[in-house]
Amino acid sequence: MEIRTTVKEIAMDIGRSFMEIETLFKEQNAVMADVPFVEYLNFESMSEGIHMIIGFKSAKVLCGKGNIIAITIPGRKIVSCLHKGNYTELASLYREMQEWIAAKGYKSSGASIEYYYSKPGTSEEELVTKVEMPVL
Repeated sequence: MEIRTTVKEIAMDIGRSFMEIETLFKEQNAVMADVPFVEYLNFESMSEGIHMIIGFKSAKVLCGKGNIIAITIPGRKIVSCLHKGNYTELASLYREMQEWIAAKGYKSSGASIEYYYSKPGTSEEELVTKVEMPVL
């Protein structure tokens, strides 16, 4: 599901989208192949508004419904890191990942994907998030 939102509305929009997509999976008897993810299409300029793709991976192709469309995620080179802790700490992780990308001679695509492994209600210090950054 592709969404444009603001920093103020992001948590509500992600939660609502996860529920809508989960309902679609149930309607089509599909099983999620991984945890929910959010791809931020241009994380470097999120102050101008947030453009994101919200989804779950599936082993089978689903039929879209309403604002939900099925996509195939393209193969791509990524830099990946697993983070445990508060979401506010992700900004420093992003900086470290960008520094590593530059040091190794790659360029950032400008996108990032966050996979959320923790259930609602998990304490902030126990949150587990995988961050992927596609590189060029």
